[in-house]
Amino acid sequence: MSKKQREAVIVGAARTPIGKHGGYYNALPAEDLGVYAMEEALKRGAVDLSKVRIDHVVAGMIYIDARNQQIYLPRNVSTRVAARFGDTDNLNVAPGKTTLRICGTGFQTLADAHDLLTGDEQHRMNCVIAFATENMSQTSLVHQGRRLKDDVWSFSDAPVRDYLLEGFNHYRFNTLMPRTAEEYGAQTGITLDECIRFSCLSHERARHAQMHQWNRYAEPNGNDHLRGSFALDAVDEDGIAISVWRDEGTRYDATYDELAKLRPLVKPDGLVTPGTASQISDGAAAAVVMDRDFAEKNGIPYLAILRGYHFATVDPRIMGQGPVPAVNGLLEKLGMKKTDVDLFEVNEAFAAQYLGVEKELGLPRDATNVNGGAIAIGHNIAATGLRITIDMIYELIRRDQKIGIASACIGGGQGGAVCVEIV
Repeated sequence: MSKKQREAVIVGAARTPIGKHGGYYNALPAEDLGVYAMEEALKRGAVDLSKVRIDHVVAGMIYIDARNQQIYLPRNVSTRVAARFGDTDNLNVAPGKTTLRICGTGFQTLADAHDLLTGDEQHRMNCVIAFATENMSQTSLVHQGRRLKDDVWSFSDAPVRDYLLEGFNHYRFNTLMPRTAEEYGAQTGITLDECIRFSCLSHERARHAQMHQWNRYAEPNGNDHLRGSFALDAVDEDGIAISVWRDEGTRYDATYDELAKLRPLVKPDGLVTPGTASQISDGAAAAVVMDRDFAEKNGIPYLAILRGYHFATVDPRIMGQGPVPAVNGLLEKLGMKKTDVDLFEVNEAFAAQYLGVEKELGLPRDATNVNGGAIAIGHNIAATGLRITIDMIYELIRRDQKIGIASACIGGGQGGAVCVEIV
């Protein structure tokens, strides 16, 4: 008789409001954002750290710099959260690692948590925290000189490069990210008019969600209603108080005529403009993931089952196509059809890229990115996969629906997707 397959469930999940470049979080390090997201996820999951052992912490971040010692990210965040909870024996000593899959990093934190919880009996765990954070406003200039052979502390002359922009161009394939969207959009027959109209829709949906608090859920104790994001009160490294409740990049005055005036970035008649591309952004997201049997035996309620994940590859020159094989592969892996899925989230790296994916997959517009996407909300790269999964979970609950799939294209020619089921 085969053993029962272990399942991973999401007990608590939260994401910060997303700040735009140079905005809310300009002087708030990514580590701090991770602390607030993890703390909120633990609170929402009502996790009693005196009774539940945290077996592992999986962190996600791309633009790690030396200034804030972010090579120690999972340990720094977990020990700081432990101190905020007065916990010295549990989260404080949980081992941690940092994972990276470019725009799919947020998904990868969930995939790692899933595998740690459902793996072989000898190594499996009961509770893993996944979080991802990014402050793109604080990415540095990098001196690219090499250490000299005869003096380890001296460097050769070299240019100073923008750390952020360096990641936007995959040199081996000459795939500047906006160019890949142009290529894919042209290949799938997308027009600039469609891109502008979709960008307006993204802002309209995000605006409506913020005004009407659609992406929220009822706490198990019934005392409050919360959105996927939470109100964040903090003090930045300049000593300035921050109080944030909504995504900063969402425009309340975005119109077709205004967006149509913006110049294409790659070529004069191109599809990608500042208004039809995702925003450079800052923010974090976190999820407490447990073995389902462990949660049930300990009377811990959960939001959703993490059904599975899938990563796939595409030609790097049409990187934006990544969600197509990722979603199809995940559906095949889970034995599901697209009609089994109630809600989809596809990261809006670029309007042309999203529209190409929507067209190839045959996604229903009225059930995809229903609360807006990265064009209006922002794309804080490492955290995006986790952010859109969390927002999707709360929207499924709000609608009393069951199955959701979140997906994103990934630089270098990849796609990632995760599936959740509300119980």
